Amino acid sequence: MSLIKDLLQQYWHYSAFRPLQEEVIDTVIDGGNALALLPTGGGKSLCYQLPALAQQGFCLVVSPLVALMQDQVMQLDRRGIPAAFLHSGMAGRQMNTVLQQAAAGELKLLYVSPERLQTAAFEEYCDTFQLNLIAVDEAHCIAQWGHDFRPAYRRIGTLRERFPSVPVLALTASANEEVQLDIIRQLRLGTPAVFRQSVVRENLFYHIRYTENKPGDTETWLHKVTGSGILYCRSRKRCVETAIRLRQEGFDAGVYHAGMPREEREQAQRQWTASVQKIMCATTAFGMGIDKPDVRTVVHYDAPEHIEAYYQEAGRAGRDGLKAHAVLLYDHKDIIRLQESTEINYPPEAYIRKVYHLVGDYLKMPVGEGMEQLQAFDAVAFAHAFELETLKTLSAIRLLDREGFWQWNENANMQTLVQFTTDRRTLNYLENTEPKLSYVATSLLRLYGSIFHYPTVIREFEVSKLLRIEKPQLDLALQRLSALGIIAYQPAVTGGTLYWMHHRFAPAQLRLDTRHIDQLRQAHERRVQKMIAYIQNEETCRNVLLAQYFGESSPQPCGGCDVCRRKAQHPPAKDIREQILALIREQQQISIAGLTAAFPGTAAEHVIEYVRLLHDESLCRVYPTGIIFAT
Repeated sequence: MSLIKDLLQQYWHYSAFRPLQEEVIDTVIDGGNALALLPTGGGKSLCYQLPALAQQGFCLVVSPLVALMQDQVMQLDRRGIPAAFLHSGMAGRQMNTVLQQAAAGELKLLYVSPERLQTAAFEEYCDTFQLNLIAVDEAHCIAQWGHDFRPAYRRIGTLRERFPSVPVLALTASANEEVQLDIIRQLRLGTPAVFRQSVVRENLFYHIRYTENKPGDTETWLHKVTGSGILYCRSRKRCVETAIRLRQEGFDAGVYHAGMPREEREQAQRQWTASVQKIMCATTAFGMGIDKPDVRTVVHYDAPEHIEAYYQEAGRAGRDGLKAHAVLLYDHKDIIRLQESTEINYPPEAYIRKVYHLVGDYLKMPVGEGMEQLQAFDAVAFAHAFELETLKTLSAIRLLDREGFWQWNENANMQTLVQFTTDRRTLNYLENTEPKLSYVATSLLRLYGSIFHYPTVIREFEVSKLLRIEKPQLDLALQRLSALGIIAYQPAVTGGTLYWMHHRFAPAQLRLDTRHIDQLRQAHERRVQKMIAYIQNEETCRNVLLAQYFGESSPQPCGGCDVCRRKAQHPPAKDIREQILALIREQQQISIAGLTAAFPGTAAEHVIEYVRLLHDESLCRVYPTGIIFAT
């Protein structure tokens, strides 16, 4: 184990492991299969990166997110560790180059999207690989009961047939017992060592508040907590509106969503990461792969549909171990939206079929063609073009993705990749025949040391400034170098993409697994009901409920969440509710302000929560004007 600790110090400059990392690493190095359930920020990536370095061969990492793969490979590159990735957006020549490097033993880690495992090119090279570990990241994606099911993940188990002696490590931050069993079964892990770090974070306190004034309560909470924060919104429009409102109130708030140009997103992320901006108003994709330890608060402006998603997003607060808060603000519209989400997320079979064929028409893809083709695809523009319901249409596209018909990337955000595919002799010849192209080529080699060995992300705007040429000229030079076979070149892709996993089917040939979709619909409904119950809970500690949901048997109350604090400071909810109801009946009608003033010992948001519950039980009626009437 001294070698592992030496590598930890040499490449990561850490002197000690985080909880359970060392035990997981020991298990897979000894050849055992393992399932590791480590919370967000728990250091899952080290559990396979270190064993990959310590042994002959390389680690095959199956990962669902292109942006995450790119980020990890860039970090490994900066540490001097040879790594590469394969995903559906890469050109065939680039994928072959990466596969050749893997076969030649030039890599220590190869990141692959699950869909790439099924391609002919991967199949061709697979038997030549010397693997020391197979790591399945975000392993909950393999389970049809998981919150982000990907059907391609279910075929990863076939790797066990090709590499029966290679250990498999499955990693996830959130999986209840049902999902854990599905992961073990689908990956054919047998009886793996299971490492489970408690989902309870002693430094993270959850607060869920019913509110009739989200903007005001958001600002009130952000004033209470110092340090960096993330404010999650469901829509791009709300991200922008909320950021503008916060700026008007004196907050330093940034914006991050998929509709922004890549340069703007990167700039916003850099400023927030460097703590130049205090608050990031973002859609839920923000934070994935971002390791900022000093986030003091995460606010959910809109309620997530599943406890798993909420736990992962809230868990981006307090990674440094210091006190942090996760706040969820909700109103009756959130509950209605959650109740209606199953119908929106799982439209009828006829609608799914209609969307499939309209997408083919929209992209001008002939029936019987299209397999392994990548096309630019703006799903919102598509829905508008055919006057379809946007949310319902996006759900149908996502379901067709889950069922393996295509791979939809709502925000591809793939940066430019370049790799040299020639030798020094050709470059010398280029210098004599085309000096302008040679200048670009030699400059790239000077700027990016890894570019001769594997696909490397380049930043065209920075390169054009350094070379003192206009970006369009640089783009033309890269295209010309690619045409000459000197480089493999994949231009940046921004916006949505659609990658066809099969040729386009004719209507009579399209086979939908409606039974499976029904199972997913029912599982979604169960998870939504649990999320609603979690939100409306007033009796049990938030951490205790989370622990029970994820299968922990004896969690202890945290003492700091909204429920624990209410119990410590106020009479039992039943007594308060009875007093509130009695006052409403006595007055017959009363304003919310008047009611909260009548209970000075109880926080206003708690009084409003009790009124909402009474309204739900038809014991009173609340009008938009803020007046409460007895019934």
